[in-house]
Amino acid sequence: MIAEFVILLGIGSIAGLLAGMFGIGGGTIIVPALIVTLNFFGHGGTWTTHIAVATSLATIIATSLSSSWVQNKNHNIDWSILKRMVLGCLIGTIGGSYMTPYIPGIWLRWIFILFLIYTGCKFTLKSSSVAGKQLPTVNPLNNSIYIIIGTLIGVFAALVGVGGGALVVPFLKKCGIDMRKAIGTSAAFTVPVAIGSTIGYVIAGWNITHLPQYCLGFVYLPAVFSIMLTSMPMAKVGVQIAQKLPVNILIKFFGIFLLLMAIKLLFS
Repeated sequence: MIAEFVILLGIGSIAGLLAGMFGIGGGTIIVPALIVTLNFFGHGGTWTTHIAVATSLATIIATSLSSSWVQNKNHNIDWSILKRMVLGCLIGTIGGSYMTPYIPGIWLRWIFILFLIYTGCKFTLKSSSVAGKQLPTVNPLNNSIYIIIGTLIGVFAALVGVGGGALVVPFLKKCGIDMRKAIGTSAAFTVPVAIGSTIGYVIAGWNITHLPQYCLGFVYLPAVFSIMLTSMPMAKVGVQIAQKLPVNILIKFFGIFLLLMAIKLLFS
């Protein structure tokens, strides 16, 4: 039990740092790490992946709240855009997480991998031009567009257990939002993503038998609380690191992160 606790603390530290730096939820680290950890300690059985995804999303609630708090203090959240996307986000996350046990996500997975490779290469190889390029503002878009985009991101986030930042940040950057504000808004967007998805996974797993002790639906509570202990303070550290980096370096680091995420998904 002590070894499991220490491992979970380490997972939370790394996930929290990345969440703060890039406006993501940290699920790209938490999900595969939890799958390995749960299998090693004999938790979950055939439902291990579902438990890992659901638990990751539950931890993201606290991590994203922590990073969003600091991002808001630094005036890096565009609340007008965020409010327009939240409705679609909640629809997508609750619906996507509830349907997860019945939908194989292989095609969605490959679409996402190709998107990560394309966007990661663009951000990494053209960080200077991307940083200085002024694009049209996103504000003229119709409200329905925000709802649709929020819904699609919410569905994907629920299916793979991430906060959606890997999609939100490139979308906002493409629309002309400053990189720091794109990351800050993404961090805040991750909060309703995580809440909606967690609710869906609790409902979806409520009547399933043979889940580990201390599970609430598919959410494994011991892992949630252990990861939160380190992910929340480390998320604040990540925000401060991102705040001090030059914008072109921040964009390049985000691009490298997207490419590493694509590689991880290819071989997992």
